[in-house]
Amino acid sequence: MRAADALVREMARKGVEIVFGIPGGANMPFYDALRDSNIKSILVRHEQHAVHAAEGYARVKGRPGVCSGTSGPGATNLITGLVDAYMDSVPVVALTGQVVRSFMGTDAFQEADIVGLVLPHIKYAVTVKNPRRLVQEFVNAYTVSINRRPGPTLVDMPRDVMTEDVPYEETTPEPIFNQPLPEPDVESVKAAAQLILESEKPVILVGGGAVYSMAGREVLELAEHIAAPIVTTTMGKGAVPETHPLVLGVVGMHGRIEADLAVVESDLVICVGTRLSDRAIGPAKDFEKGRKIIHIDIDVSEFGKNVKPTVRLPGDARKVLAELVEYVKHIIPRRPDCPMAKRLHEIGDAYEEYMTSMDDGNVMHSWKVVSLLNEILPSNTIVTTGVGQHQMWAQLFWKTMTPGSWITSGGLGTMGFGLPAAFGAKAAAPDRIVVDLDGDGSFLMTCQALACVADYQLPVITIIFDNRSLGMVKQWQDLFYSKRYKDVEYNDRTDLVKLSESFGVEGFRVESYDELVKVVSRAVRTNSAVTVDVPVDRGELVFPMVPPGKWLQEVRLPPGFDLTQRIVNISKV
Repeated sequence: MRAADALVREMARKGVEIVFGIPGGANMPFYDALRDSNIKSILVRHEQHAVHAAEGYARVKGRPGVCSGTSGPGATNLITGLVDAYMDSVPVVALTGQVVRSFMGTDAFQEADIVGLVLPHIKYAVTVKNPRRLVQEFVNAYTVSINRRPGPTLVDMPRDVMTEDVPYEETTPEPIFNQPLPEPDVESVKAAAQLILESEKPVILVGGGAVYSMAGREVLELAEHIAAPIVTTTMGKGAVPETHPLVLGVVGMHGRIEADLAVVESDLVICVGTRLSDRAIGPAKDFEKGRKIIHIDIDVSEFGKNVKPTVRLPGDARKVLAELVEYVKHIIPRRPDCPMAKRLHEIGDAYEEYMTSMDDGNVMHSWKVVSLLNEILPSNTIVTTGVGQHQMWAQLFWKTMTPGSWITSGGLGTMGFGLPAAFGAKAAAPDRIVVDLDGDGSFLMTCQALACVADYQLPVITIIFDNRSLGMVKQWQDLFYSKRYKDVEYNDRTDLVKLSESFGVEGFRVESYDELVKVVSRAVRTNSAVTVDVPVDRGELVFPMVPPGKWLQEVRLPPGFDLTQRIVNISKV
């Protein structure tokens, strides 16, 4: 059989259900082989959408999403999505067409060295020149995308390689691509437990690694035993239910006040599955000062990359935490309550009360839109976001209850991520409600994905926070560039409702919260796709905000909100 047919047969054996992509001359043999299989192919409108859809699929399913593009521009259009997946540790396998082997290196039509272009931002990439290696390289790429720390891989396939006849046999990954997980030594686990015993204000900082390993139960078991507040990174949101009394929310530049304060007050931070980025903790030197640090991560290269931990515990977050909890229970009596979490929750409540008092009813506010959606949508709703102010409002006010139901672009901050990711998530979970919380700027970058929503009858609810601007860029120009606005505002020419309907998705512009609730409730009830244009306050700024390069303690609060009037004797504030 053709190498392309052998590849598709192996893909089916691996459980691949869907390929998101666009066919072209160089990957046409692959698509021809797909036609004779049970694997569904989805024709996206831009290859970047294919990767984001694969990311959304992967983050719901917990296994690799697969995407494809042809050679040259088809392959290069995948790059933004692949880098996004790399930054956020999402397993994606990209299958790209390439010019025939005899033309490689001649600047042939639609030739690009895609492997060379993506290598710095991918787990594995290879151009397959031996047809007998095609299936093997796919198995290697598929396996390594989920081995240890997840991430994207790419298999580049010259057209003539795919058309040559090869024997088919079931294939296993080569050993280097399926390495055993690292494990902590017993002494390190004991040292970590001793730090917990000696600490008075421990805090657990949970990242995306805890989501992927499904370590929520172990996180809660440790937190409840030692009475420690839990904060999360943007990518760690949803690892534990955000309504739990010990959970304080997202930490960082636009984190919850109470979460940032928890880290500031801590004398020990237990970091679980996080790379400790600048947006989460600020300058590493400030984070390290005055506190011990336990770092649990499956990727040992993260130890000391940004922050020097006191104790390093390599391994899968769930397994390492289970071992740590077992030892902690032997040396530390259960602590009955957590006054720190209770006090900090009061600060969070004061913040929300203040925001409520600022709603005069004259204009719709982003934070209230998110809060209302939180009330009316099912608790297992999958939420995706674009990137910008709306994303920060969502992480502040949306309460995520289950792992994998909060899907956003964290590390790369890719505008346009939300809608195609929502489509991919809906393809993975057609029976669940999927909502894209998007800004008008992000939405306009990938709005063509609505065509897929209509064509494949995978209904997504798209909420557009419409302030006719690049809101976060405008906020930075407001705060750090003396309000010298430049190229951040759109005109009102684009009718987002008509735009949505031109793709076959019903659209509404709502002018009140009641209208919003009515439209969204109907879409949920009827399981139908809808785009909701929500005009929000064009002068709205997202607070809290920690200025770039500053420590969490230097957080800027909403103008007029005086923390000291509500909460007194806050340590270190």
